Amino acid sequence: MATKTAHIIERPPVVAVLGHVDHGKSTLLDFIRHSNVVATEAGGITQKIAAYEIEREKGADRKRITFIDTPGHAAFTAIRARGANVADIGILVVAADDGVKAQTLEALQQIRDAKIPMIVAINKIDKPNADVQRAIATLLEQQVFLEKYGGDVPWAAISAKTGAGVEELLDLVLLVAEMLELKGDAAAAAEG
Repeated sequence: MATKTAHIIERPPVVAVLGHVDHGKSTLLDFIRHSNVVATEAGGITQKIAAYEIEREKGADRKRITFIDTPGHAAFTAIRARGANVADIGILVVAADDGVKAQTLEALQQIRDAKIPMIVAINKIDKPNADVQRAIATLLEQQVFLEKYGGDVPWAAISAKTGAGVEELLDLVLLVAEMLELKGDAAAAAEG
């Protein structure tokens, strides 16, 4: 007779992508998925929550990551909170040309309330007026202490448009997931 633990397997992390409206959450996922969902949204702004799974090579293995895309507009607070509450990891997207804004603060609180690890993606580094140091300073004002700046929050400077830094961000997601040692019961009934 098989033991109950025989069905316990490593499972992919569920990652909520959160942040202020127009800071590039969906554009980041479009780059990762090689798609253009942003073009189908009214005004290029996400109106709903959606989930996507990707595969990524890690050494000789292929690892899966499930992403939850959440809308950044102020009208969608409850949807963002739901995304954070079902996730294992939160990616807080902050635009390098804009810094921390109203929904960034809300998303940050939702990640903290959900008690999940956070990774910061400072996006839009390709823009002429990008100022990564200013974005970092606005995060420090909110007690988000990034690695290399006296803290332990992993982060990457990225461009969701060009793909710069996205590989590093995905590696950070897999590293954090590995540290969480996420497991699931392959024999359990699915629920949603």
